[in-house]
Amino acid sequence: MTEQQGKDRAYWIDEIAFLEERLNGSQGDIDSEDRAACEEALKAAKANLAASR
Repeated sequence: MTEQQGKDRAYWIDEIAFLEERLNGSQGDIDSEDRAACEEALKAAKANLAASR
C-alpha cells in the first residue's frame, strides 16, 4: 500500500481545502514557485480523493 492509499477521504478533503485557501491568499502571500507547487499538489489531492471512493 502506498502512502496516498493509506489516507482516507476526510484527509484528502482537508488537504484540498488547505491548498485552495493557500492559493486564494487566505494564508498570506504566495510566490510563483509556491503557487506552482500548490497547484500540482491540489491536482494530486483531487485525484487521490477521486480514487478513494
